[in-house]
Amino acid sequence: MKKTVLLLFVSLLIGLNACQNLDQASEQTKDSSTTTEAGTPSGNVITERLASLGLTTDSDWRGINLGDAYNTVAKREKSEPFERDDEHVGYTLELKNLETVDILYYQEDQKVSAIEVDLYVNTEAAVTEYRKDLMTYFSRRYGAGEIDEETTTWASSKGKIVTLKDVSKGKDYGLKIRILPSDDAVAMTK
Repeated sequence: MKKTVLLLFVSLLIGLNACQNLDQASEQTKDSSTTTEAGTPSGNVITERLASLGLTTDSDWRGINLGDAYNTVAKREKSEPFERDDEHVGYTLELKNLETVDILYYQEDQKVSAIEVDLYVNTEAAVTEYRKDLMTYFSRRYGAGEIDEETTTWASSKGKIVTLKDVSKGKDYGLKIRILPSDDAVAMTK
């Protein structure tokens, strides 16, 4: 009887150990599946914060890519523009906590030629969180960025330059994002 109980106990321990090893192997597989090459963001790149901005893994900004037909912008953006002229159109996106985003879509030859985004938030912590999420998003999309003071720059193999800059001053907190063709890199520094 004691041998049977001992054998049952040892079998139970071996079974529990095997299950634990299986869980660890499963976790390692999950971790390695989120590591991707530049240009192919994984499923976890779009956080709730980035989703509130309308970002997707298959476009430069809110379903719009540089080079898209300019009239695509009006079809994608649901609100009325706050400004419009021959060179660009601007939209405002309201976020929770009275935070806002101004998005300017520039055009050349009836194609989207650049995108400029001003993100206005309420706290330094919000800047830090958005910046962290955006840096992860752009790094997965375009590869490692180059950090210079408050600006991080990514150069894509598809001829795009993306900059993310902390433009906070005093109690005015915000970030500026620019997405430009790489041949406009000189204009980006202005």
